[in-house]
Amino acid sequence: MQRRYLADYDALGLPPDEALRRVIARADADPQFCEDLERLMFELAPMSADQLDCHAPKFFVVAMDGGGSAYGRYVDPAIARTVGTPWVLWDHEEDALVYLADDTAAFFSGILDLRCHFKPDDPSARRVREVLTALGLQLAAPGSNMPGFLAGKPAPWLPAGPLSH
Repeated sequence: MQRRYLADYDALGLPPDEALRRVIARADADPQFCEDLERLMFELAPMSADQLDCHAPKFFVVAMDGGGSAYGRYVDPAIARTVGTPWVLWDHEEDALVYLADDTAAFFSGILDLRCHFKPDDPSARRVREVLTALGLQLAAPGSNMPGFLAGKPAPWLPAGPLSH
């Protein structure tokens, strides 16, 4: 099965993130890596947020979490000067966005720590860490993130939920 996640991601026209592009390209070409990402509850599915009935025009989906929520980038020129293009989670139950990380390496560091907190000897997490490191991502040391990674951190620039009204 040929995957085209990178083409879908590029079609969104987001600001450049070469680290993320390398990750997505590897997932397109490497079935084991793609499967390992899915085991970490990171199922690539680049699309606009409105395709999920999330009415946050500055949010762009990169992946689903397997439970109906989505990970993606928040693209707002007003915050780009100070925060960049941060990673956020759209929590489908709360219909709200949660600020997770400033960049791709910090995001994947958090996701890996979260998985290893619940499943310490997960071979998928080990393989994903190896691939991400080989792709040049500067990941934080294992265990650097609190288990509450998905709770996010304060972000007054995010719109308040619910977003579907």
